Amino acid sequence: MTSPDHPPLHVLQVDDARIEYTDRGDGPAILLLHGSMFGGWFAPLADGPTLDGFRAIRMIRAGYTAGPAPVGHITVADHAAHCAELLDTLGIGHADVLAHSSGSVIALQLAVDRPEFVQSLTLVEPPLIDTLAAPDDLELLGTRYGPVIGAAIGAAAGGDLPAAFDVFMSAFCGPAYRSLLEATLGPDGLARAEHDCGFFFTDEMRALGEWRFDGQTAAKIGQPVLLIQGGDSPPPLHRLVARLARMIPNTEVATIDGENHLLPLRNPAALAGVATEFIRRHPTNARG
Repeated sequence: MTSPDHPPLHVLQVDDARIEYTDRGDGPAILLLHGSMFGGWFAPLADGPTLDGFRAIRMIRAGYTAGPAPVGHITVADHAAHCAELLDTLGIGHADVLAHSSGSVIALQLAVDRPEFVQSLTLVEPPLIDTLAAPDDLELLGTRYGPVIGAAIGAAAGGDLPAAFDVFMSAFCGPAYRSLLEATLGPDGLARAEHDCGFFFTDEMRALGEWRFDGQTAAKIGQPVLLIQGGDSPPPLHRLVARLARMIPNTEVATIDGENHLLPLRNPAALAGVATEFIRRHPTNARG
């Protein structure tokens, strides 16, 4: 029997890809889009009481599910289309979208491609990729993270996914990430995350590199947007957030002190509090 704290996992086949999701609670719908490397980023948020009063849809994106690997390359637009398909299948006319890291890229694409499904966007620590980063930071990012990414890709190509995972996560989330994942997801969850990171290195990294976001695209986003950053995240991330806030209309910025890229796992209550306060300030009578 499924524990009430662990809602059942459902499967939806979309074309040649498989997505999974949990669906818990009643009220306005929140679609949770996890970041890269593994699918459990939002498990503590979705499984706990912090989103009571909302219908929390936690999506596990194609490439991160327990099923077979997707057939062919999956673009950011493909991931966004999967989100729309899931909401449509569940009969949810539109939802507030809460996304983390690379999930923020997919959320932005969903808002552009299928705006009717998106009531608002809450983007937590968008990824430090070239198309989003402050232009003055590109050289710094290449110097700081280029060798790290190269080492992680090399380890993944050699079949050592745990080493690839450790190199990447240590660089972007700090050395304490491992104990936190064990505490929040359990040893089995950590092992699953190490296995699932292969999709990021073989496919999602390419999709993020192909994706483009400019001022003209940003101007198409008419929904309210909240950008959340950790106070302890590096300055290039803060400059990225400031740049996005200037580009996208109707955007607010919130900083959660003492947090970094691990925020959804380390402090889901604080994240939920900031996100739901923003969502409640932007209601609609047409919520489905």
